[in-house]
Amino acid sequence: MSDLRRKLELRIEPEQGPVLELDDWNHRDYIEDVLAEHFGVDYEYLTEDVKSGKYTLYFCDSNKVEDIENAIAAINKHHASSQDLYETI
Repeated sequence: MSDLRRKLELRIEPEQGPVLELDDWNHRDYIEDVLAEHFGVDYEYLTEDVKSGKYTLYFCDSNKVEDIENAIAAINKHHASSQDLYETI
């Protein structure tokens, strides 16, 4: 099981736009809930690497890059400063 509080790193792919890699299903479920519920950020689609169990969220043009970057920075800051997880539904 992944550490749900691990530091997130957003990368920009030339053809896909903003991309976020997550450790496993639990990490994906938590982060996508936090992004949607707390920051109003949704991804366009996702892929799963069956071998590693990792998920990749692709945001494409669904949000401004700055909004995604700000959300990721806020999540990283929250996890680093409080060690608490966000409440999600």
